Amino acid sequence: MNSNNDSQWKIFRQSVIELDDYKCRQCGKGIDKTILQVHHKKYKPGLKAWEYPTSDCITLCRGCHAQTHGIIQPTFGWEYMGEEDLGDLIGTCENNGCGSSLRYSFTIFHPQWGTLEVGTICCDNLTDSEIASNFKESRLKFQSRKQRFIDSKRWVHDGQKFCIKQGLFEIEIFEKASKFFLNVNGKKSKIAHATVDQAKTKVFEIIEDGSLMKFFKDQNYNFEKHKKEKRKKKTTANMSLTATMLKQSCLSKALPLMRLATER
Repeated sequence: MNSNNDSQWKIFRQSVIELDDYKCRQCGKGIDKTILQVHHKKYKPGLKAWEYPTSDCITLCRGCHAQTHGIIQPTFGWEYMGEEDLGDLIGTCENNGCGSSLRYSFTIFHPQWGTLEVGTICCDNLTDSEIASNFKESRLKFQSRKQRFIDSKRWVHDGQKFCIKQGLFEIEIFEKASKFFLNVNGKKSKIAHATVDQAKTKVFEIIEDGSLMKFFKDQNYNFEKHKKEKRKKKTTANMSLTATMLKQSCLSKALPLMRLATER
């Protein structure tokens, strides 16, 4: 299922629970005391779980949800709906008999049961797929790549800013009023970051998801022109440095002669 569908389900689920005041309609337990689920009162062929009128759905806790169905939880016929990285082991697998703590929570749907929030193994088993395993592996690789970018030795710190060249982008992170800001190819961002690592993380994410490239393309940015201007500035700076060094060299040679002439 694509991320758009995942988002639609999350929005729908949240709206139902909000309408029911974040409480189980059956026993009254709140979200702070139990796991809340969305129960479809009836199932309509051809409709996705989030396409139902909210009046056809109610909020139930896990226990009341199971009692309402009054049947054994199906072991096949489940559809993968989406996933969420909870950031820590704060979730609980709702698959019957599991109850494992979760960081990565996967939403699955069955037309005769409704939705469950489950872990990687339970998701793969119930959907007869490797969707959850593949997602988790991909997510872990993403985290590893991000950490390597943050810790990269290619970052250069000159005492005032952190710099790195990544593909077509020349990136600087500079500090202002105890906050950190991005400057990419001369384009300064107004978004403040609390730490250098947070700024580096933002850089990685916008490069990784393509949004940085999209921004520059939308601005009709000429990467080749920027490269030539950068090269020209560097050449000019080198010529200026060479001229200065040559001048200093000539002066150093002329000084002894000037002293000799003065002594005579």
